Amino acid sequence: MSLQIRIQADDFFKAYHALEKNSNSDTMAVMGPGIVCLSFSVELYLKDLHFALTGKAPRGHDVYKLFETLPAETRQEIFTHKSISKNPFMTRGNMFSIQYHSRAYSAYERFIDQMKTISDGFEKWRYSYESCTLKYDSYFAIALIEAIKSTADSIRQQPFKKRASE
Repeated sequence: MSLQIRIQADDFFKAYHALEKNSNSDTMAVMGPGIVCLSFSVELYLKDLHFALTGKAPRGHDVYKLFETLPAETRQEIFTHKSISKNPFMTRGNMFSIQYHSRAYSAYERFIDQMKTISDGFEKWRYSYESCTLKYDSYFAIALIEAIKSTADSIRQQPFKKRASE
């Protein structure tokens, strides 16, 4: 099943890239479907990571919840991955948040805010006609995918008995 999850995640990510490549002529026409594909691929990569850790894939579309149910060590590995940590743009957070202007607003809190912003992209963008304003940070989602895939790959290199006991 894990291979099936990863293949499907890769397929939706490729679909996002194909839509982006063809968006030059009519950006608005492919923006919603592209974000739906990107959002769903983030969700599937997280489910693949859960499967790599436990042998089970959780249900649901909420990216933030899927992330929060990972072990703390795994969440930290994603946060410190070079695609996230070496690029302060990826953890800039929500500039409309009151916390944004506080010195106590940590990089991890900004990362979590970014995660929450893209969390319900799959559900919201499928029905974009129902909303006045929608936002989605594709650059953050792509960096997050890179971090999640890298983490899942490194976990798969560990013996399963060790993974399951954590």
